[in-house]
Order: sequence, then structure tokens, then C-alpha cells
Amino acid sequence: MNIDIRIANREDLPLLNQLYADMDGQPPIPKDDLEKIFAEITQVPNYHIYIADLNEQTVGTFSLLYAPTMMHQGYHKFAVLDSVTVISSMRGQGIGSEMVKAALKLSAEAGCYKMMLSSNLKRDRAHQFYQSLGFEQHGWSFKCILQPTQNFA
Repeated sequence: MNIDIRIANREDLPLLNQLYADMDGQPPIPKDDLEKIFAEITQVPNYHIYIADLNEQTVGTFSLLYAPTMMHQGYHKFAVLDSVTVISSMRGQGIGSEMVKAALKLSAEAGCYKMMLSSNLKRDRAHQFYQSLGFEQHGWSFKCILQPTQNFA
């Protein structure tokens, strides 16, 4: 399988919107909102959305963020993999594996010493998928839903 991986651009927004909506059966994001979000993403250093094409057809996407850390001696970066999505009609054909392998390669080439991701507890198949690619469960993932008027004092 020969998948082409490239950084998404503004012309890819309708395809990305379809892929994300297809991922969880959610309605697409309104076009104006989508463009605002994409414009903000493009301003974040070392953060890109990637498109996976197979035979010139878009079949998937993932996002990568490279972040520096001072947790170890010397200068290190780590990668955060997010929004790994394969179009539902093409799942189970190895596309996701090829995309994650490409993300691992890109991250290593960027000088990252590790890649992290978060997966919903309910997604047992996704957990098996990531483990099959060499990922190990490391600790716990936590979230805190924030409200604009919330007081943290």
C-alpha cells in the first residue's frame, strides 16, 4: 500500500470536515467556524494536520504537535498524535497503520523522543490498534471540562 502523506491546506477543509464528521457520526462543523479554527491552528508552531491519500483519494487524516520539554537533561521534544481518522468505508485495510507509522517517522525526524496520544476508554478496538503498533499504556489520561465563568481560586 502506497499512501501519500501531506500537510493539509485550506482547500482540504471540506474533506477534513467530512472525515471528522464520519469519525463519530456527528454533523459537520459550519464552514465559517471551520475556517476560523483552521486559521488558528495554522498559527500554532509545530502543529500540523496531515492528509492521507491513496490513489489520489483522501482516505484519512491525523494531527501532530511537537512540543519542547525540560523534563530530561538537554533539549528534548515530544509529539502528540491526535484525531487519527480513516474514512469509514476504508477502515480495516491498513490505512490507519500506515498513517501512524508515518506520524512516528515524522516525529522521529523532528527530533522527538516519544509520541503520546489519548484514547477514549470506550474504544477497545482503538487501544488494540495502538498497542499493535508498539504503543504502551503509560499512566492515566485526565480531563477537566472548563466553563468560561468558572472560578479556580
